[in-house]
Amino acid sequence: MKNSETFGFLVILMIMTSSCGNESSIQEYYVENLENSNFVALDIPASLLANNQDLDKDQKQTLESIRKVNVLAYPLRDNEEVYQEEKVQLQEILKNDKYQLLMRYGSGFRKAEIYFTGDEDAVDEFILFGFDDSRGVGLARILGKDMQPQGMLNLLRSMEKGDLNLDGIRNIAQIFKGEVEVEIKEEY
Repeated sequence: MKNSETFGFLVILMIMTSSCGNESSIQEYYVENLENSNFVALDIPASLLANNQDLDKDQKQTLESIRKVNVLAYPLRDNEEVYQEEKVQLQEILKNDKYQLLMRYGSGFRKAEIYFTGDEDAVDEFILFGFDDSRGVGLARILGKDMQPQGMLNLLRSMEKGDLNLDGIRNIAQIFKGEVEVEIKEEY
């Protein structure tokens, strides 16, 4: 009798383990590569994102909903094969239904995409993913509480226009410098 109980327990355990899913998450990818010397990793507190004196009320509210930004980049050096593997791995992770596409920039050899997780009215995480075949691949996780997609889009548009003083993160954007086309989902 004990053997059948043990066997039953093992079967249930195997079913539970396999049903948990083998899909990686952006957080797992970030943690796995955080200590990898081939990557550049930065944790940026929200206070470094912009000079609050330059923000209007809505921009301040959006910025205050951000706790921090985690940035992970694989600069393209001499290893094209690893760059392609990292790019494909991130693209596969972002196909998961929990990542909802908000905006897409560029095409071909240079692309950036913005995803979010959570509820449209109270986003807990925005994910900025981008690559440039001449520079590398990167990922930024914007973590916060009850962030609003429209507010984030407005903040990004202000940044593109140069309305905000973003000296704290300007060098990070150099990885993906270049002209890009913008495709915005209209429901936001």
